[in-house]
Amino acid sequence: MTDTKAIVHGTVIDGTGAEPIEDGTVIIEEGRIAEVGRSAEIEVPSEAQVIEAAGKSVMPGMMEAHAHVGGDHRAQRVLRLSLQRGITTVCSVSAGASGCALRDAIESGEVRGCARLIAGCVVCCTNGHVRGRDADGPWEVRKGVREMVEAGADFIKTCASGGFWAEDERCSMRNYTPEELEALADEAHAWDRPVVVHAHTQPGINNAIAAGIDQIHHGAFIDEEGVAGIAEKGLYYVPTLRVTCTKNIQAHSSRPWMIEEMTQSQPIHRAGVRKARELGVKIAVGTDYPSAPSAWRIGDATPWEWIELVEAGLTPMETLVAGTRNVAEAYGKLDELGTLEAGKRADVIVVEGNPLEDVGCLYEPDNILVVLKDGRVESTREDYKEHYRVREEL
Repeated sequence: MTDTKAIVHGTVIDGTGAEPIEDGTVIIEEGRIAEVGRSAEIEVPSEAQVIEAAGKSVMPGMMEAHAHVGGDHRAQRVLRLSLQRGITTVCSVSAGASGCALRDAIESGEVRGCARLIAGCVVCCTNGHVRGRDADGPWEVRKGVREMVEAGADFIKTCASGGFWAEDERCSMRNYTPEELEALADEAHAWDRPVVVHAHTQPGINNAIAAGIDQIHHGAFIDEEGVAGIAEKGLYYVPTLRVTCTKNIQAHSSRPWMIEEMTQSQPIHRAGVRKARELGVKIAVGTDYPSAPSAWRIGDATPWEWIELVEAGLTPMETLVAGTRNVAEAYGKLDELGTLEAGKRADVIVVEGNPLEDVGCLYEPDNILVVLKDGRVESTREDYKEHYRVREEL
């Protein structure tokens, strides 16, 4: 079968923020986008496999900027279901060495049918919010970063504050000191690796900004000073609003300490996102994925975050860019991923509905009609239905 494909007559939303092409065509050759434009102006190659998209939306695959996916069989299942939901790239902040190996297996084609994995490794303080390579003091931190780079990390993740999860911690607890954060950021950048930080509150947020961290994640109790600092330094903010949404709070009824802090943070978190938009902060979509199975199917969290961002004041177009182009740029992958532009890897989804009118259409699995990754049709709506039919019968 030919490697050339033509997705024709759809409403093409390229992810750059440009106006959609109402009757557009995307030509794919050898796994990459060859041409994007108006159908009337593009000649479809005679050998192309044609995917009819009239009345549908054609857009980049969704990207997830903050997931927790390792490298075992469960990780493969998460990545397969993610791909079927139209999430073509997952950035795992805690992939570890096994996740790096899985990333390579997916990239080589040894493991098929999975979302692309961008693998992060954790360097954190003893007794910190997350677990990974424990390291205390600037020189030990530098050694920890070097070890994680040697293990294959695409980026480094760390913590500047506590979190919601443990009964004996609070978001306001400081994790790394300013000196440790500065050493971590400097060492990671010396090896050309971006750094993301878990930071809910002050002083952690300001400490991370001053240290030169590239992405601030969460910010459930972020203040105006923190938002202004992110804007001034041109950093990326990944708010993960889904974490503090009512649906997620209700999923943790057995953890009252979580409910208390998450409920307190809910309005502050959303006010922070509104302020970030006002100041022109670069926002990217991440969710702490995949989350509690009692409330969330695998694949739910990412499109739910799109809904939360619109409710917090972003336009649908701003949200679409945040969930595609911005994630790619934040992780240094924009030359390959994130938009439908000639030369880029052909990660494309065909959607029932128009996300520029209602981003909620992406939340319903039935609306994800076709998923292509690297130009290969990896999933259709029927594939997803069959997976869950079989799973329910087992």
